[in-house]
Amino acid sequence: MILRFPGTRGEIEESSRRHTYNASLVVQTPKASVLIDLGEKYDPALEDVLNGFDALLITHAHPDHYIWTKKDASMVKIPVYLTRETFDYSKNKPRKYRIIDAGKSFSVQDLHITAHKVLHSFRCPAVCYKMKGLKQIVYAPDLIDTQEDKQKVLAGTDVLIADGSSLNINMVRRRNGKLFGHTQVKTMIGWCKKYRIPRLIITHCGKQIVTMDRDLLSKKIMEYSQDEIDVAIAVDGLCIKI
Repeated sequence: MILRFPGTRGEIEESSRRHTYNASLVVQTPKASVLIDLGEKYDPALEDVLNGFDALLITHAHPDHYIWTKKDASMVKIPVYLTRETFDYSKNKPRKYRIIDAGKSFSVQDLHITAHKVLHSFRCPAVCYKMKGLKQIVYAPDLIDTQEDKQKVLAGTDVLIADGSSLNINMVRRRNGKLFGHTQVKTMIGWCKKYRIPRLIITHCGKQIVTMDRDLLSKKIMEYSQDEIDVAIAVDGLCIKI
């Protein structure tokens, strides 16, 4: 499997050469090529290849993940997979949509996919995607936690690709008894240790990571991981084979 990151930036004002475009992920297998999320500030290079993908998967309706929240993206002609909550959120709709149910698996060529509900926003309910090819990856760019038991969602995962909104700052909030926000990278490293996930890639980077000195960031990551798992911060354009 090949993983490519056209963008790695969260919905923040700050940006850098490493983190310019909204977070998205390309997953390629021998037969499938899938793009996950297309935000308002996407990499313009995607326009030349966008309709060559087999599918576009959407995690939720925030505009840094779902361009239709802000405008009608008529240039997208491939199937767009999304939950009913995301589809109903805005007046703009993908032309070739496919409504999916959390917890039910579907396939795109040889890539087997399951959406799992996560805690993140009560206005824009989100899912993460578990994808099985030769390896199993979980893509969760925005979350506090999984709604289902994490053992069920994360067991057998080779690579967790997840929320970089906060390295170690509490960004979990409560309103009307409901939680919303983002978990910490420090916490997700703990998940990887507990559920024996050997590799964590951080994307959807927030202000703390985007503006932090690179040496200090590396030092903090090493402190939290203690060399028990492989942790990397994704940057725009990163391409890796797993």
